[in-house]
Amino acid sequence: MIKIYTEEFYLAAGESKRETEHRKGELLLRKGLKKDYGIDYGESDSVPVIKGVHGKPQLKEYPHIFHNISHTAGLAACAIGDVPMGIDVEEIRPFSEKIIRKVMSEQEKEQFYKLKEEERTAFFFKIWTLKESYVKAGGWGITIPLTEFSFELRPDGITCSVPGVQLVQYCLKERYILSLCTIEKSEICFDEIL
Repeated sequence: MIKIYTEEFYLAAGESKRETEHRKGELLLRKGLKKDYGIDYGESDSVPVIKGVHGKPQLKEYPHIFHNISHTAGLAACAIGDVPMGIDVEEIRPFSEKIIRKVMSEQEKEQFYKLKEEERTAFFFKIWTLKESYVKAGGWGITIPLTEFSFELRPDGITCSVPGVQLVQYCLKERYILSLCTIEKSEICFDEIL
C-alpha cells in the first residue's frame, strides 16, 4: 500500500523557500514512517538516506520501504509505501508556452491545443506532474526526454504510452495538481493531512 501525505505551509519572514520546502517534505516523511511503520527518528538531523538504483533516494536502514517527496509554493507532499513510486506536486500558475515543445509529446500537444484557453494551464500542469512522477518512479530523473512518452487524460482515467504503470492524480484546493506513478501495482491511499 502507498500512502500520500500533504501539508500546506507558509514561509515566515526571513525563511529560505528551498530550505523550508525541503524541511517540510522530510517532516512528512518522518511523520508517515512513524505512523505507518512505527519508525521514529526522534530528533536526529535527517532521515538516513542513500542513493539506490539510478541515484534514487532510499531509506538506508529500510530498503523495503519506498518513499518520494515533492514540494511547490506552499505545499509539501510525501508518498510512502511497498513499491517504488514517484510523486510530483505543482502549483497551477502561468507558464511560458515555449516549454511545451520540451515537455509534451505530439499527442499531448494535440490535446492541449484542442482545449479552451482557460483550460490549458491546468492541463499543462496535469501533464507535467504525470511526467515528473513517472521519471521519479523509475529513478531516472530527467535523463530521458519527456517528449518520448505520453499521457492521455480521459474522463474515465489516465493512460500512458508506457504499459504497466499505475497513475493517480488529484487537484488540491483548486490550486495544486498532485500526481503519483508506480511501476508496480499497489493500493494507493490519500491519507489525512498530518
